[in-house]
Amino acid sequence: MEIERSKTKKITDFLRLLLLSLAVAVFIRYFVFIPVKVEGSSMSPTLEHNTHIVYEPFTTLERFDIILFHDSQGEAFIKRIVGLPGERLRYEDDQLYINDEPIDEPFLDLENEENQVDTADFTLESLTGLEVIPEGNYYVLGDNRSRSKDSRMFGFVPKVSIEGKARLVIYPFDKIAILP
Repeated sequence: MEIERSKTKKITDFLRLLLLSLAVAVFIRYFVFIPVKVEGSSMSPTLEHNTHIVYEPFTTLERFDIILFHDSQGEAFIKRIVGLPGERLRYEDDQLYINDEPIDEPFLDLENEENQVDTADFTLESLTGLEVIPEGNYYVLGDNRSRSKDSRMFGFVPKVSIEGKARLVIYPFDKIAILP
């Protein structure tokens, strides 16, 4: 009788541990770190087509963070934040200016053909009719500027549309890295 109770207790303890482990795994998968596959080359060379990343929801957003968001039709995008709420933004001669100050973009592939323009000149006002990025909105661009559908086409990204910030590259295995 005592052996039977001991066996039952071990099985019960094992099942509780298994259930708890499963609950923790589900929580982490859906609320802490969420995997997603990159489709297309708009974030190349930082994130190539078919790269798998993990993003973190519910986090503070900063300039140059790579984010996952959905547009008004529900299509998912992965882009880089270049403009924050309340800022004036423009590009001139392949140089980003925020509030008239030049800002370096070290993640861009600067080894392009001589005199090739990666980012065509524009001002925020010429594209959106506004002088500053509205509160609660962000301006995003793909790293592969000549092949990216981004804020230059669809405008500002509302904070409520942002799912989270990319944190890790998990595949391909030779490219595993923590994203800044």
